[in-house]
Amino acid sequence: MEIMNLAVAKKFRGQKLAQKMIAEALNWSKQVGFRRVEIGTGSTGVAQLYLYQKCGFRMTHIEQDFFVRHYEEAIIENGLVLKDMVRLAQDLV
Repeated sequence: MEIMNLAVAKKFRGQKLAQKMIAEALNWSKQVGFRRVEIGTGSTGVAQLYLYQKCGFRMTHIEQDFFVRHYEEAIIENGLVLKDMVRLAQDLV
C-alpha cells in the first residue's frame, strides 16, 4: 500500500493529526493483510521526512529528478527547487 497526498489544514496543525492518520492507515493495512506501506515525499520537505521517520518509516531510495520529469512548472519548497523524491517504507510483518 502507498500513502499519498497526506495533508493537514493549517488551522489544525500542531495537534498530531498527521501522526494519527498515519497510525490509522498502518493499523488498517495490517488488518487487511498488507505486508508493507510506502510513502514518497520531496527531498526538500524536512518536516515531512522527520514525521515519517518518527512514525517508523525508513528511507529506501531516492528517485532523482522525479519532480522535474512529472511537473511542467518548478516546485519551490523551503526556498529550494524540488527535484528528487525520497521513498520511505515500513514493513508490517
